[in-house]
Amino acid sequence: MPTDFLTQIVQRKGHEISQARKVISRDRLEAQARQRSDFRPFFGTLQQPGPGGVNIIAEIKRASPSKGDICVDLDASKMADQYEKGGAVAVSVLTDSTYFKGSLDDLKAARSACTLPVLRKEFTISRYQVYEAAAAGADAILLIARILSPDKLNQLYMLCRELGMDALVEIHTPEDAHIVAACGARLVGINNRNLSTFETDIAIAMDLVSRLTPDQVPVAASGISGPDDIQSNLSAGIYNFLVGESIVRSGDPARFIRRLIRSGSGSHPSGNGVA
Repeated sequence: MPTDFLTQIVQRKGHEISQARKVISRDRLEAQARQRSDFRPFFGTLQQPGPGGVNIIAEIKRASPSKGDICVDLDASKMADQYEKGGAVAVSVLTDSTYFKGSLDDLKAARSACTLPVLRKEFTISRYQVYEAAAAGADAILLIARILSPDKLNQLYMLCRELGMDALVEIHTPEDAHIVAACGARLVGINNRNLSTFETDIAIAMDLVSRLTPDQVPVAASGISGPDDIQSNLSAGIYNFLVGESIVRSGDPARFIRRLIRSGSGSHPSGNGVA
């Protein structure tokens, strides 16, 4: 039987939250979260295409369950600085430690090193994690429709907005899209990766974007490896892209991001997106 990564991760996450509560209480985190007033605009940054025709959310990603180590010794501060210099409009930071070898320290370091809004990429299943993200400096969090009941998704989404953070609400199936529309999510991440098997199909975002409501803004995530993928998604009306592994492996993050951005211009009469 194939490994169900998502079930393993969510089960582990429940244990991690229980342990974290013993170190810092939810009440303490909530107090810290509600003192925040320095949120950087995440949704507002992604509402319209950037000058190059696309917006890149560049991800700090050390490892993954399916690919293993990608760059475990990366410097989150230096990466965030390179991402900003390359023209990324936001930074995503994977904070799961068990499967992705990330941490909240990576998030804090990345945010301190740039002026961009920072997304906490995490398997969020509780209010505790929402408070934790805000207290750590996140400007937005990821909410995955597949691992939350409709009521829980709505509860966490509303708490996120109440605190002043934005939320990227992730879907992978038409059923997810229906649930997310009901919760009123403004920013919808369409994950090309099946989180149970970690198999990726770049066509999923292009197929599902038509399921979104007119006021929802799509973000294509996973499997974006180069200009051709950007141009294919642009033809489907998607101009926001969350890109992780290909940037981290590129060797020159700023240059690679600039190349992706130029591919947006290449979808118009001139330009070919080649660095």
